[in-house]
Parts: sequence; structure tokens; C-alpha cells
Amino acid sequence: MADTSNLLDEYVIQGGVTMLALVPLSMYTLSIIIQKSLELRRKKIVSEELIQAAKAVKDQKSYQVFYASLKNNPSLLATIIQDYIDEAERGESTDPKENLVPIDHQAEILYQSLSPISTAYIIGPLIGVLGTTVGIMATFRQFAIAGKRDMAALVSAIDKSLITTMWGLIIAVPAYFAYALLQNKIFDYERKILPKAIAEMMPNLKPYITSKK
Repeated sequence: MADTSNLLDEYVIQGGVTMLALVPLSMYTLSIIIQKSLELRRKKIVSEELIQAAKAVKDQKSYQVFYASLKNNPSLLATIIQDYIDEAERGESTDPKENLVPIDHQAEILYQSLSPISTAYIIGPLIGVLGTTVGIMATFRQFAIAGKRDMAALVSAIDKSLITTMWGLIIAVPAYFAYALLQNKIFDYERKILPKAIAEMMPNLKPYITSKK
């Protein structure tokens, strides 16, 4: 317990007022990274059951049942299929080699959902540097008023001031790494996995789609 108290004092409390922003930001960033990682799991994006259901459509009645089921399916693929059906009703191509608009639209939404992570790795170090700057300025002001040249005290004060910079980097490095990994995962969905799934499904659905042109 004593060790925990010492660590709390050394790496949090001594960081000063800026830690009131950095500690919550670190917890928020971690929670967002975990949330987005769970949301971007393959079974959340691409439902294998949905793909098999589309391949099983064999007449207009089974198509209507399948189409109705899309509205209650939480996977991103279900939303993209609905968009492709809307495109087909307007006479647009349902071949992802010719028309990637529905996939690109949903992928863009996924990319935008990562913005809290990118914001965290940008502002985390800035807040950290701000805390360090304020701390060092306060230290020099105190030494100027006291008129003493105690190097040990000066080094200790600067060391405390650097705590916020350390926290800013602790937030920024994992956030940047996670952001890059999640972006690559979305890109993989956008350019490989989702087009492949749509190419497997739409040829079987297209004959039952009624044009509204």
C-alpha cells in the first residue's frame, strides 16, 4: 500500500493541476481504443450468417424475407447490402469492381469514428508540455524570489515539472499506434473483405430487385 501511495504521489500528484486533465484523458483514450477494437471485430462488421442467407435466396418471397431481416441485423454488411439494393433500384451497378460508393461511404464513417483517438494523441503531448512549461516557469520564479542557488532543489523541481510531459507521451504513443492499426483494419475491410462479400452476395439477389427508375 505504501508503494502505491508513493507512486501516486510521485507520478500523479506532483504533476500539478495539469494532471486533472491528463489522467481523465488517459482513461478516456484507453476506453475508446478498447471500444473501437471491439466494434471493428470481423464478426461485428461481416456476418457470415448474412452471407449464407443471401446465397440461399431462391425466389421473390425468400428475397423479401431476407430484405426485411437486414433492418434488424446490426452488422455493417447489412447496411451496405441495403445501400447496394437502393443503388440497384436506381439502375446503378451492384458490382463492387464498378461501384464502391456504398462501401466507401460506410468506411468513411468508420474512419471518422476514430477521430477521438487521433485527437487524444495530438492534444495529450500538448497538455503535457503546457504543464511542464508552467511548472518550470513557477520554479524559476520561486528561485528568483528566494535568491538561492540550490541545484539539488532546482533539479528536483524540474523533474516534477516533466511528469506532465511523460504523461502526455504515455497517452500519445499507444493512441497513435492503436489509431494506425485500426485504420489499417478499416482499409482492409474497405478494399478486400467487404467487396469480396458483396461480390458473393449481390449476383444472387439482383434478379429479385425491382427497378424504380
